[in-house]
Amino acid sequence: MPRLGLGLLLLAAAALVAGCGSNEAPPLPPGPAPPQNVALDWVERFPEQGPALVFSAHGFEVTSSGWTAELEVENDTPMTWRIAQSPATAFGVMLFTSDEAEEVEQRSHDDDLPGLRPARTFDPALPARLPPGASWVGTMSAPGPLAAGLHVRLVFGRLVAVGTPPEGMPTEFSWITDHSYALRSTQL
Repeated sequence: MPRLGLGLLLLAAAALVAGCGSNEAPPLPPGPAPPQNVALDWVERFPEQGPALVFSAHGFEVTSSGWTAELEVENDTPMTWRIAQSPATAFGVMLFTSDEAEEVEQRSHDDDLPGLRPARTFDPALPARLPPGASWVGTMSAPGPLAAGLHVRLVFGRLVAVGTPPEGMPTEFSWITDHSYALRSTQL
């Protein structure tokens, strides 16, 4: 079975920015997730072998007023990647009902991904371009509650190749993490 991220490359970047979603209402979650903080050690490469973009998540926090994620994206390819900022940056989170890769793959295939909850603040600011060997390390955050009991996946993108991308990479894409974090319904 292909890696989850590969299946998500088919995701239209415009749909991400527009916050695509299903017409069917998902089951009601138990309410907003309380404050929680988790260290993450997620590292995902695309493609898995050879020159790649490396997506890392170091931490995730739900606060009383919103959420924050500690991220890193590294360009381990021989070319520059532009981080599309128009009409809006498609970095943020998506909430899923399970941690199963099949749910994400099926919903991506059906063009039925949950709406993107876009990040509103980046510290430091996202660069316009990520040249070969460069990386961006920082936080993204946004106000608003996240539903307890759902699974958070981080979204990196939209990334656009400046020139012809390495073999096996599309000209533009967004990355939805293979990993997920289950939002607790109680504080520890």
